[in-house]
Amino acid sequence: MQEELFVFKGITPNKSYISTIFNFDVSRLEYLTGLDISKYVIALSQYLIYFKFQYNSTKMHLNDRQRLLDASIMQLLTPSYLKQYKTKAEAKFHLVHNTETLMQIQLELDTLQDELFLLQGMDKTISELIASFKRELTRRENELYQEKHS
Repeated sequence: MQEELFVFKGITPNKSYISTIFNFDVSRLEYLTGLDISKYVIALSQYLIYFKFQYNSTKMHLNDRQRLLDASIMQLLTPSYLKQYKTKAEAKFHLVHNTETLMQIQLELDTLQDELFLLQGMDKTISELIASFKRELTRRENELYQEKHS
């Protein structure tokens, strides 16, 4: 793939600034200037690019580790090993939980799956916050327009 497609990899959002936005006290909205709100929108938009890339990277790493685990299991699941257990699923479970390397891969998979579960849908939530700030800018513009034409 063309390297210029990955220019966003270098994004390093200011985490303390993003944290400030996420912890914004809505009762202080009238004290924010339009410029501050615009900065919030741009910062959150940049963070959304960063977030989505990191999320997708984690999914890619999870898929990579899953393929490794599956390939390793397939190599170790011999017909004689399968005969020892009632089902293929039981044989896989026993193999993973009694092989140190496979157990480590499974623990890593579990951690990655938990992380993805916690982050699932957050991109939409961030987009909604961006949209809310944009609506506030529009509301202010309309209010200013009404004042000028009254």
